[in-house]
Amino acid sequence: MGYSYLLRDRRLAQGSAPPSGVSVPFDGIVLAALEYQPELPAYAVLRVPLDDPFPPKPPPDARTVALIRAGAQQVASEVRAGRRVLVTCAQGRNRSGVLAGLALVELGMPGQQAAALIRRLRGGLTNPYFWTMVNRSRPLRLGG
Repeated sequence: MGYSYLLRDRRLAQGSAPPSGVSVPFDGIVLAALEYQPELPAYAVLRVPLDDPFPPKPPPDARTVALIRAGAQQVASEVRAGRRVLVTCAQGRNRSGVLAGLALVELGMPGQQAAALIRRLRGGLTNPYFWTMVNRSRPLRLGG
């Protein structure tokens, strides 16, 4: 199990899913691996079960894209509220990468910067559909 902090304040991290019974320094854990959805009673758990076939199949359908975007918005909301969140999947690269990357965009980081950060720290976003979702996203411009 390993993870990387994506923000200097250590409120957002991305990595592989912790096994049941392993303690990590987070308030909440996002479980993005379809095949790994254990009970983690010590944490607030957000379940965003995604598939990541290799080689990648057709792009995610509208329902999956909506699930990813809603999950990323929830992650950003938790981080804004001061909670520490670990976004996970099996290897901590693609499914967690699309969620964490879009959460970074929600928090104001340009998509290209978020995608580059996840590739640099996690070797992630190798799924071209997930990479495109993050790379092409733009931060919201509030008030105008």
